[in-house]
Amino acid sequence: MEEISSKQYMINYGLITSTVLISFALMLFFLDAHYEQDTFVQITNTLITFTGITLGCLAFKKANDNTIQGSSVRKIGTGISLVVAIVSVIYTLFLTNVMEPDYMDKVLEISYDQTMQDYPEALNDMDLNTFIENSKPYTVIMYPIILISTLLFGFIYSAILALFIKTKKQL
Repeated sequence: MEEISSKQYMINYGLITSTVLISFALMLFFLDAHYEQDTFVQITNTLITFTGITLGCLAFKKANDNTIQGSSVRKIGTGISLVVAIVSVIYTLFLTNVMEPDYMDKVLEISYDQTMQDYPEALNDMDLNTFIENSKPYTVIMYPIILISTLLFGFIYSAILALFIKTKKQL
């Protein structure tokens, strides 16, 4: 039996999933709803990512005579997540530097307003400009967080998916 490379499935399904995610993000951008990170947006992004991982693993299983090991499911799922994470970081860099250069200032302003509303004592009478200047150096941590969280959730989902789609040993 010819061994099928999982690398191509990781790249293809990672790029397909990334395209769908970026299309959704662009839709939010053009509707001016990209600042609202409500539950619906988070659930939709998660479902798109998990669907891409599932479809990639099932396509690999189908191409491999309906056999797949749990380790292959984890490998393919994490690979797809890596592609999605890299494309997400590139899109976020494009968003924050080209499409909307003042994106971080607006996000920090929204954060300031929300903190002022919920926990005014936490700001210690800090004004908006001081809050933005103090917070700006920490915004670069967003990129590694995108990368790590996407990989972590992709791996965890892949491990769970492996329990359901791996080929059972024949007696």
